[in-house]
Amino acid sequence: MKKILLATDRKFWHQEQGSAKRISDLYEYLVRKKFDVYIFFIGKITPTEIDSIKLAYNGEFKIFNKGSGFLSIDCDINARFAALKKAELWLKKKARPLKKLLLSHSSQVQIKQDKLINMTDFFSQEHQDYFRTICRELNPEVVIVEYLRIAYLVRDFDKVGIEALTLIDTHDVAHQRYQRFQANGEQEIKITEDQEKQLLSIFDVIIAIQSKDKETFQKMLPEHHVIQVSYACEPKKYEYLNSSPINITYVAGPNSSNKRAIADFLHKVWCKLVTKFEQKIQLNIVGKICEELTDVKIPANVKLTGWIDELETVYQEADIIINPVYFGTGLKIKNVEALSYSKPLVTTTIGAEGLEHGINKAFLVSDRPKETFEQLSTLITNEKLRKELSDKAYAFACQNFTEQQVYQELYQVLTQQNSNL
Repeated sequence: MKKILLATDRKFWHQEQGSAKRISDLYEYLVRKKFDVYIFFIGKITPTEIDSIKLAYNGEFKIFNKGSGFLSIDCDINARFAALKKAELWLKKKARPLKKLLLSHSSQVQIKQDKLINMTDFFSQEHQDYFRTICRELNPEVVIVEYLRIAYLVRDFDKVGIEALTLIDTHDVAHQRYQRFQANGEQEIKITEDQEKQLLSIFDVIIAIQSKDKETFQKMLPEHHVIQVSYACEPKKYEYLNSSPINITYVAGPNSSNKRAIADFLHKVWCKLVTKFEQKIQLNIVGKICEELTDVKIPANVKLTGWIDELETVYQEADIIINPVYFGTGLKIKNVEALSYSKPLVTTTIGAEGLEHGINKAFLVSDRPKETFEQLSTLITNEKLRKELSDKAYAFACQNFTEQQVYQELYQVLTQQNSNL
C-alpha cells in the first residue's frame, strides 16, 4: 500500500468553505483508493478538533502535529456518536450569543486585513525540521502539499536525503489572486509571478484546479508536469421545483470577495427585483458568509440562514442559484455544486472561469447589474426556461464533475510512481 503524506495548515475537516471541502474530498478519495494516507498539520490540535475529525470521517485518521505528535484517531460509528454528544454539550455550556460571536469574528478578520502579508511570513524552521523528521521516519512515496504558502516544507529534499514524489495543490494562481484582490482594495498574500514560479519549481508535479490555471502554470514552467484536479461532485437530478415564492439561493464562505459580491447584489439588483415581484420571490443566503454581513443593510425578502452542515437540502429546495462574484481566482466550488445539483445558475465571467464551455449553455453569465436583473427576471417568470437550464446543468455536471473525470490525471500520477526515486 503506497504511503501518501498530505501537508496542510487548513483545518479542512470543518469543510466550512469550498476549498476546505475540496481537500476533504481529496483525502477521502485517496483513502477509498486504498492509499495509506497520513496528514501533516500545521496548527493547534485541540480536543474539539479531534471531535470534529471523528464526526467528519470513517475509519482511522492519522495525523502528525508538532504540538500533539502523532495521533491515530478512531472515527468509527461509536466515536462519531460520542463526539456528537460532546459537541452538543459544549454548545449548551459555552456557545455565546450569535451577535457577539459575529462581532468577534469580524474584528479578527479586520485585524488580519490590516497587516500586509508576504509568502515568507509563513516560513517556520521548526515545522520544516519536524516535517523532514516525519518524512525520514515514515518514508512516504508521495508528498502532497496544500497551498503554496507552505511549499517551504519540501525545499531541498534532495539535499537532505528524502526521496518522494512531490505535488503542490495550488487551488489558484497566487500572483493573479494578489493582483485581483489588490485592484479591488482587498488584502491578500503578496507574491510576484517570479516568486510563484520559484516556489512551484520545487515540486515534481503541479496540480491546477481548472483549465486556465493549468495553461498558466504550463507557460510559467514549460518543462514541468502540470495536471488538473478540479472538484468532484456527484451529479443529482431532482424533480423540478416550481415553488412559491421562487427561492433564489446564494451559498458562500466568509471572505471579502463573497461579501462584496452579495452586498453589491443586494443593493443594485435585489431591491429592484423585490420592487417588481414583491412577495413572489425570496433570497436565501446560506453559509458562513452570513457572519460577514453584520454591517450590510439587509433588504426585504432576504433570509440569512447561516451555516448548515448538510447543503443537499438547501440546493434541493432552491429554484435558482446565484453567484455574482466580480473578483477572485481558481474554481468557484459553489458553481460546481449548483450545476451538480441540476439548478439554474446565474453567475459572472469571473465565476465561470474554468467552466467557460458551459457559458449561456448550462448556465447564464452577466457582469452588469442591469443584465443580472434582466436574466433573473426572465428566470422568475419563465418556468420552461428554469426547467431547461436544470436539465442542461445536470448534463454538464455529468460530463465534467464525476469522480473518475476529476481525479483521472492524479490517479495516473500516483499509480505510475515508483517507490524508488
